[in-house]
Amino acid sequence: MPLDPGAEAGAVTTALRALAPEPTVVPVIKTERPFYGARVGDLRALAAGWRRGHPLATPAEVAALADRLWRAGIREEQLVACFLLAGDPAALAATGPDRMRAWCALLDNWETTDQLGMNVLGPLVALDPGARLTLVEAMAGDPHPWTRRVALVACTRLARAADPGRWWPRVAGLLLALAGDREAALPKASSWVLRSWLEPCPAEVAAFVDANAAALPAVAVRETRTKLATGTKR
Repeated sequence: MPLDPGAEAGAVTTALRALAPEPTVVPVIKTERPFYGARVGDLRALAAGWRRGHPLATPAEVAALADRLWRAGIREEQLVACFLLAGDPAALAATGPDRMRAWCALLDNWETTDQLGMNVLGPLVALDPGARLTLVEAMAGDPHPWTRRVALVACTRLARAADPGRWWPRVAGLLLALAGDREAALPKASSWVLRSWLEPCPAEVAAFVDANAAALPAVAVRETRTKLATGTKR
């Protein structure tokens, strides 16, 4: 029997309210989105529990539930949506690039942006960089600053794709295109990308930073060089 995304989303919301029955008045993060105040670890456990309880759910059904939760516009629902898709290539593929662009309209903070980039957009693009990296490049030029950040964050996961060196030049181009952008904590995201790519392409990243140190954010240059020298960013 097919799953009803609306009913399943309602059950998830009920579970979330049990985790945080009273809406918090203390912001978990700086956001205009509603939130309950549930802990991220509990949200991961809730998503994992749903997957265990629905072993026959199809990729399309998982993707539809994630979409329903994300569009609710509430922090906890959005994070559970990300965790439902994390590590599920078939459900990611069923989510699709167009849905990713639509989801970005609801981004307004680093937490949901980074979870979307790490768990959804990045792994989705890594499944087929040749076909999907153009999506990230288009998002990097979006007027919405949080869409630009999610594009950068997605590149941290692209470093784990097959044959990552093939894609490094395009990631480097994206970093240069956003080098002067100071919105949505993009300089810190640039540092994260560079440090992520040190594992598969250390020589290429080092040469890139040396050649473009004057253009790149100072924090990105500093933390990348420190990790090259010490193995950590500090």
